[in-house]
Amino acid sequence: MKDVIDGFLVLEGLDGAGTTTQRERIRDELEKRGYQVFPTFEPTDGEIGRLIRRVLRGEIKLSELSVAHLFAADRANHIYGRDGILENISAGRLVISDRYFYSTLAYQSFELDMAKIAEVNDFPHPRDLIFIDVDPRTCIDRINKRGEEKEIFEKESLLERIRENYLKAFESLPENVNFIHIEGERSIEETTSMILSHLSFL
Repeated sequence: MKDVIDGFLVLEGLDGAGTTTQRERIRDELEKRGYQVFPTFEPTDGEIGRLIRRVLRGEIKLSELSVAHLFAADRANHIYGRDGILENISAGRLVISDRYFYSTLAYQSFELDMAKIAEVNDFPHPRDLIFIDVDPRTCIDRINKRGEEKEIFEKESLLERIRENYLKAFESLPENVNFIHIEGERSIEETTSMILSHLSFL
């Protein structure tokens, strides 16, 4: 059975699904209940993560395989590096990450085979995995309302394919992962409540 990290929660979803909002709300709710929480995200804000964000903005052109390896390198440091996921869990904190390797599987399996991407992302799974499932059209509306420059994947047709890739990736989850599939068209408050009601440790 694949390794699973206890005390590790991951939020996944399309761009515009509200993963960042829910990470902050869940952190606040867990802290109210007495938990110490370390919120984080991928790509990280380290040097490799910043390079990845330049790729996502279309500022740098790299091969799909090169980008997959960049994500894997950033992720390895995120898990095992200083002030990373394992270090914070060892210190008694719950770790909530806005995205993890499932995003890589979903977003990068257009030109690369998903199995090939999985090979370079052989990392432990989180105990709790939350997928906020929002219609791609709703996601695009939310992205447009931000008024920010779009990243390369923020187009409705691409988001539809990415959602399909997510669902495919989730088919092979280990049985010891607590997978929470949330219909994301509900209110922010309802979504938070649904997530909290299904977490393995509450």
